[in-house]
Amino acid sequence: EEEALIAFEPYGERGGKFVNVDMTTKSGMLRAERLGLVASGKVDILFAMDPSFAGEHLFDEQHKGRILCLFRHPIERLESKFYYLQKADWEKTYRPQWKNMSILEWATSQNKESNVMVKNLAGLGFHDTATKVELRVAMRTIEKRFVVGLTDKMQESIRRFNIVMNVDLTAPRNQQCMRRFFGHGNLKTNSNSHPKLEPGSPAWDVLAQENALDIQLYEYILLLFDQQRELINSYATSINDYNF
Repeated sequence: EEEALIAFEPYGERGGKFVNVDMTTKSGMLRAERLGLVASGKVDILFAMDPSFAGEHLFDEQHKGRILCLFRHPIERLESKFYYLQKADWEKTYRPQWKNMSILEWATSQNKESNVMVKNLAGLGFHDTATKVELRVAMRTIEKRFVVGLTDKMQESIRRFNIVMNVDLTAPRNQQCMRRFFGHGNLKTNSNSHPKLEPGSPAWDVLAQENALDIQLYEYILLLFDQQRELINSYATSINDYNF
């Protein structure tokens, strides 16, 4: 249904409710804006690929939101992308030709990403050039609007997200969910094992040079992660919020 917002349950009682909007594209978000998605009250949480665009078009003074985001070190994210897309034949961006490359060759000749995190948060396009000005915009945006999480501190990050969203961690269903994703020791659900780049290695240095602003932004996010702990803990309404 193109001209109506419809909530549905594709997984029945096993899953939550969803609304018929596509938040992965700008055209989908513009449709959500036109249909008044946020004001409708049909959704509690949105997943968007472009938070800057979503914030500009979906929220206003009467309907505010807070962004919950997991961040990963830019170089670790890029090396993971290199190894993952070699084998992920189910993805539209599958790149089997990368199997025959070293990561240094890929970083030097194939990687097109440069400071994409700063660009995204500052409203720039993929092919635009980011500067220190956009870095400062990205920093201010994260400080004012984000609850930050870190992929290498996933359990603590999800704990904070649950507090902010007032999720009852004592509910059996929520405890089962947490055991499902964090009950595997050091093995992360949906992880892709691959060799790790060493800081200072040739491939690391090439990627770091192209993503210097993203690395500076990530270092700022690490500071915010530490600063936000006390504030978020103050939101907790029971001792159970601290124990998973």
